[in-house]
Amino acid sequence: MADQIRTAVVGTGYFGRFHANHYTKNADAKLVAVVDADPERAKAMAEEFGAEPLTDHRDIYGKVDAVSVAVPTPFHFDVARDLIDAGLHVNIEKPITETVEQAQILTKLAEERGTVLQVGHIERYSAAYRVISEKIDLPLYLESYRIAPWKARGVDVDVILDLMIHDIDMIIGLVGSPVSSVDAVGTGVMGRKVDIANARINFESGCVANVTTSRISYKTERRLRVFSHSQYLNCDLGERKIFGYSLRGDPMTEGLAAIATDTVDIPQEDSLGNEIASFLDCVRTGKKPFVDGYAGSEALRVAVMINESIDAQLKKVQAWLTPGSPVTVTAKA
Repeated sequence: MADQIRTAVVGTGYFGRFHANHYTKNADAKLVAVVDADPERAKAMAEEFGAEPLTDHRDIYGKVDAVSVAVPTPFHFDVARDLIDAGLHVNIEKPITETVEQAQILTKLAEERGTVLQVGHIERYSAAYRVISEKIDLPLYLESYRIAPWKARGVDVDVILDLMIHDIDMIIGLVGSPVSSVDAVGTGVMGRKVDIANARINFESGCVANVTTSRISYKTERRLRVFSHSQYLNCDLGERKIFGYSLRGDPMTEGLAAIATDTVDIPQEDSLGNEIASFLDCVRTGKKPFVDGYAGSEALRVAVMINESIDAQLKKVQAWLTPGSPVTVTAKA
């Protein structure tokens, strides 16, 4: 391998452009090619970043060492499978694939080929995640809140795969225990997919997480609260501040003096830049990715469980409203 890792980006949409930009800026990488089925889109981005435009991802074989896959989710599996099978290292945007079975196939194939498979769960590469993971140990309960105004982008999938999966993966990483069950509710409002959802996630360790996500809010807000033994973190991820509370004495005898408080400012960092740098480091050194195929598969498995729980809940509601059911609800004029 040359001094610089030869890279390519497959998919020239919203996220693909960011990946190309970071490869161009990273001293360890050389952006060789950009790929898109639309030749005009490929040409436009190639000209912007000084790369070769291609229309078929298989045309990069022999030209590059590592690839970012930023095509729409339904194409993740086929594209990534081809690239991994050809011996290329792959950084794939979240969610890893459409189905858990596909995710497991990619993970196994990467192991067989000895290639790096990293999944772009960007929150795990954020300064916020790093600071929180350093401050908390063995969480007992977590509560996340991610809401945003309606945007046309990303509505081809439900809010679970669009937004909530960020929090799912981040929470799984903090808890460090397999998920045992979920109970969720949700509904579509603006689009044909679920736009607002709440899930209660139960872990084998006994930890519980309550996750709320909406893409139909009038404001943007991102918060995470984490409780553990004798410690509580209130994290305002939008404002990049963490408010911590911990016991340093006996509150029964010392009162409020037994409770230590501190405020930590989360450093301003480029999370995608961190993600790309980590991927290149794994390619160069052979390290295990921070978010590998197994982590991506687990996040997707939990997202699927949440969707299945929501589907079951919506079917109950529909049965409740159907004439002939035990109780029929009639809307008032």
